Amino acid sequence: MAKTTNVVYPNQIALLAFIASFTFKVVMLPQYLAGTAGRSCTLSMAYLMTIEVMEFGIIYGVIKRTSLLQARIPAALKALFILLIVGSSYFKTVILSAEAVSYISTTLFDNGLWRLIVLAYMPCLVYISYKGGNVLARTSQIVFWFIAASLVFNVLFARFNGDIGNLLPLGAPGRVMKACERHMVWFGDFTPFLFLTIARPVKPQRVRLPAMIAVCFVSAVAFMVIFITAYGGGSVMVSNAFNKIAVFNRISLLLGTVDFPTVCSWLMMSVIKLALIVYGVVEGLTHFFKKRLLVALLTGVLLTLTLFFAVPNMDSAYAAATSCARYVIGAIEYLLPPAVYVAVRVCDKRSRPFDSAAEEGKKLKEEGQCKEGKA
Repeated sequence: MAKTTNVVYPNQIALLAFIASFTFKVVMLPQYLAGTAGRSCTLSMAYLMTIEVMEFGIIYGVIKRTSLLQARIPAALKALFILLIVGSSYFKTVILSAEAVSYISTTLFDNGLWRLIVLAYMPCLVYISYKGGNVLARTSQIVFWFIAASLVFNVLFARFNGDIGNLLPLGAPGRVMKACERHMVWFGDFTPFLFLTIARPVKPQRVRLPAMIAVCFVSAVAFMVIFITAYGGGSVMVSNAFNKIAVFNRISLLLGTVDFPTVCSWLMMSVIKLALIVYGVVEGLTHFFKKRLLVALLTGVLLTLTLFFAVPNMDSAYAAATSCARYVIGAIEYLLPPAVYVAVRVCDKRSRPFDSAAEEGKKLKEEGQCKEGKA
């Protein structure tokens, strides 16, 4: 199991990619983008999602060949890559965990206690990340059907009277790019995928990866369009957008609010998304310290203490996410995948002649042993 824990199938990686990309782009981010770009925030979302899709294509080009942990690249360079992923993943885990806790405390409770929610959340994240990428991918495969049912329910019973005119007038391009630059921490979701490896199943699968990546892009941008057409200039005042949009359905007229399945589906997505980036921390540190269980437990403790004392509310989390640290995180998320891809390709080309020579030598040795046996 230690050798196969990070091996996933192509269809599993497609589902995991959708959950990782979509989850935290539909909660607080729409309000934040609207506050900076105004009604042009849909353009900001489309621009950043285009970059994210390209990033995933590069990462997939790496992991269908090998994982970062198994790549034949210089040890010092590999260690640097891993440390950068660990640092970025830890920072993003803190920011997004704060957002998840804030969502739970305001949606499921009248006045939920921040620290109690953290204590309930963290063991689940640590356990899934400790079990490895294979378990994480299987969990997303199971949860996806509940998520899909919830989304279909909201589409079929939608009672939506948005005004398409709310999308206009478009703001200045400078505001669009400022919104992109200010909120880049919410994008670039795929660097922990570099620790995974795509399996080659005996029975070929119908890979739906391109379609799923297209769904990621369309879903995020379409949600932003719906959000702006519903709230217009008041979008900057609307937090927890995913829950607010779910309220617009015909069943609510008969039974009252029925957004609980939607909330549950988002909670499942948030657990998988956060477990994925915690997995990035655990897997990276395990490469150095080898004791996976100890690394997972210490990671959970450190994250809990950080959320208790350094980021005690969503305001402090947003301040951290939009501080100068965002440039470092953005550089890691967007520049590291191409660097890993180039390193893997270059080192593969250099090692191929040696591999061919070794295989030829092994073949000649086996032939010599066969001749000796016959003699």
